Amino acid sequence: MLPADSLFSNLALSSSEKNLLLNEYKRVLKLRNESGTLLGDLRRILPLHIASIRSDGILSIERHQIASESIALRAPNGREESVLSLKSLRDSVEAVLTMTELLSEYFRAQPESDTVQLALKLSLPFLSPNLIYDATQTLVERMRAESAVPIADGIVRENEKVVSRGEVITDLTKRKLDSYLRAKAEREVRTGELRLYIGKILIVLIIASLFAAYLYFSRPQIFFDNSLLLLLTSVILLELLAAWYSVQFEWLSPYIVPIGLASILFTIIFDSRTGIFATITISLLAATIRGNDFPFALATLFAGGMGVFFTRDIRQRAQVALSVLYVFIGYSVAILAFNFARLASLEEILTDLKFAAISSLLCFLVYPALLLVEKIFGITTDLTLLELSDANHPLLREMAANAPGTYTHTMQVSLLAEEAANCIGANALLCRVGAYFHDIGKIAQARYFAENQTNYNPHDELTAITSGRIIGEHVKQGLELGRLYKLPKRVLDFIPQHHGTTMIHFFYDKALKAFPHDKLNLDDFRYPGPKPQSREAAIVMLADGVEASVRSLTTPNEETVSQIIDVVIRKRLDEDQFSECPLTFAELKAIKESFIKTIMALRHRRVKYPGQKI
Repeated sequence: MLPADSLFSNLALSSSEKNLLLNEYKRVLKLRNESGTLLGDLRRILPLHIASIRSDGILSIERHQIASESIALRAPNGREESVLSLKSLRDSVEAVLTMTELLSEYFRAQPESDTVQLALKLSLPFLSPNLIYDATQTLVERMRAESAVPIADGIVRENEKVVSRGEVITDLTKRKLDSYLRAKAEREVRTGELRLYIGKILIVLIIASLFAAYLYFSRPQIFFDNSLLLLLTSVILLELLAAWYSVQFEWLSPYIVPIGLASILFTIIFDSRTGIFATITISLLAATIRGNDFPFALATLFAGGMGVFFTRDIRQRAQVALSVLYVFIGYSVAILAFNFARLASLEEILTDLKFAAISSLLCFLVYPALLLVEKIFGITTDLTLLELSDANHPLLREMAANAPGTYTHTMQVSLLAEEAANCIGANALLCRVGAYFHDIGKIAQARYFAENQTNYNPHDELTAITSGRIIGEHVKQGLELGRLYKLPKRVLDFIPQHHGTTMIHFFYDKALKAFPHDKLNLDDFRYPGPKPQSREAAIVMLADGVEASVRSLTTPNEETVSQIIDVVIRKRLDEDQFSECPLTFAELKAIKESFIKTIMALRHRRVKYPGQKI
């Protein structure tokens, strides 16, 4: 006799289900009758339920995968076809669930009971799909049905008038008009996307070319400097990326884009004109990204412009906070104007103001941005110059202690240069700071320079050639000292450029009396240069020469001062010192007038007090 397990080798029955079936089998053998036993019930009800479910139909795919509400049933011979409602059919999973419900109801037991599970497993081999889905034939029939649908309902001939003004529109006329609109939309879909891209590219080129033209004609020092162009491009692209990102989220207001940050940053790094042109460019490009959003363009332009105007004459870091406030005020005015004009709700207005406030607060990132820009691009901003203009700078304190005459000369030169720079629209702050440090090379050997001497002159014990070399050496020593104290390049440039390539005439003339001309090396009596490369360096050169020359006058008046200034300017022109900087004759005249005014103010006569004898 075979073991009991072999009787159930083809069914995945649990041990309890096997025991149940085996006991029922033994019971039938004992009674010699299936009536009243589980096997008898299974033999009777399973065929009925299986036949009922299969007659309804079992799908070979899940029912939700069929898009239509009915299916076409085709016989294997391909000659008979009927249409069935999808609701009357079941897929394999639904067939099993239905059988489980029927068995549970019949045996009045839970679906998890051994009796129901045993009956279900016995019926599973017979619940296989009998309605097979034919994907290929379905696709063929679908395409055939689509091709059978007429693409047009009626004909409209070329140049045919559809409707005239004042004519009553009938149903046929309306259908023709609707057909025309659909045909037009289809043509625009085919060609509109290309035209859209071409249009946007042209708009970007127009806006960018205006900014590029401004840089080329008005700011060539920026246009031809790759690092500065990279800085401009990087900041503009970051702003445009933020504008594009804001479009991706409907809940984000466009005013979250911190265009005011770029406005303030460019104004501090370059100047107010570059800042306003950059603001216009970013605003228009960002508005283009947002689908030609005119209110956004005007609002950001107004807010950014406010930031530019209140940052252009920055004299302290706290002034940035005031600029941020005015940026927010600019946003607020523009937002209220446009939202009132379109009758926006209070909630919409408050939302825009909230994001504008966030955008304005982001302008405080200008502080770390400036540090990053100065570090990466080697740019010296006016804020850094303000820090260097502090009279307590270690170099200035050392100069005041070790070379007091040079320190006094430096302060006088800075005052002359700053006032002259203001007269011609140059960078007055840069002139002042450059003048502060232009003679730091004299600190180490202060006694060799006339302004620091009293009764003893060490040059009396030296040859003219040696003296000339010592005087010229203060340029090199100044550069070394400036680099040691990490002065920025814009300030270091004043050290060699305030002398340019001029001659040390006093010692050269003295040498000519002691040596033949052909025995002298002119380089021993010429400053190494380079010549002034900026208007600011040229102003300091003139201020340095004028201050030293005027100091030699015993009774200076406006006429003698004017003559001294003319002599200094003529010497510098004769030595071609201004050929490499954009200084005009009109500006030279304005500088001269400024020098006269400042010198006369510094050397005015004081009233003699009663009883004063000295």
